[in-house]
Amino acid sequence: MRKISELFILAFLPTVAIGGEVDYSKIAEASSARIGDTLVRYSRLYEEPCAYIQIINPKNWQAIETARICEFNGLSFATEVADAYFSNPEFSKNGVHLQLSITPLEPTGEQNKRCFVPIQNKQIGTLECIDSN
Repeated sequence: MRKISELFILAFLPTVAIGGEVDYSKIAEASSARIGDTLVRYSRLYEEPCAYIQIINPKNWQAIETARICEFNGLSFATEVADAYFSNPEFSKNGVHLQLSITPLEPTGEQNKRCFVPIQNKQIGTLECIDSN
């Protein structure tokens, strides 16, 4: 029970992200795990296609580093695609695995990607994706 309550607290503590504070009243999905000795949190907000990956200081529960992932292959989710959605976060010993569904503005249909964000030496790496269609 202690682990569940720690994860609940970890998922909903306010932190500062690139571009301002994360509005935790709009959390649609959140999860966290230890990757080695690094505490990592994933979150996604309602009405926003971005994914947030954070390195958390376990002593004060504050974010040490935040990555706000709002683009893929140089295309902004806000203005350069019709739709984008992250789902199914899973933590591994090397980082965070995600599914990305993205619909280009051209009528080519939805594309599904398997993505990975590496976590190494308490640093958040760059989103890497491959096709999963």
